[in-house]
Amino acid sequence: MAEILEFGKNARCAKKEAERDIVIRQRKIETLKKVFQCTRCMMKCAKCGTQIDSQGGQPARYATPYPFCQMCYEEYEEYRARLDGKEAAPRYYWHNEAWMKAWETWLEHQKTMDHYRQSKEFLQLLGEAEELLRE
Repeated sequence: MAEILEFGKNARCAKKEAERDIVIRQRKIETLKKVFQCTRCMMKCAKCGTQIDSQGGQPARYATPYPFCQMCYEEYEEYRARLDGKEAAPRYYWHNEAWMKAWETWLEHQKTMDHYRQSKEFLQLLGEAEELLRE
């Protein structure tokens, strides 16, 4: 009788472990989906999230590390010009020091996310996800 109880206990443990594996698999896939679909979509503005017009605009004064809509690109251009000392006064009164700090902080966050995507652990997650997709 003791062997039958042990078998039932082992089956429950195996079932819980399988359920945990499914949850971990889903978490891995959702993490990657969030990182790539939400933060690295080339069809939406990296700053505000609006759809980007695929038609090219005027030539860029500054190369941008992220895709921007026209409005955010113009803000980025002003931010860089003011940072480089090429433009002293803001174009708009609300482009104050707090606005400059917001751009600085946003760019730092993007740089940190880029660094995270290059981390050994994240690259390991990518490899594991590729294996999951092959199954």
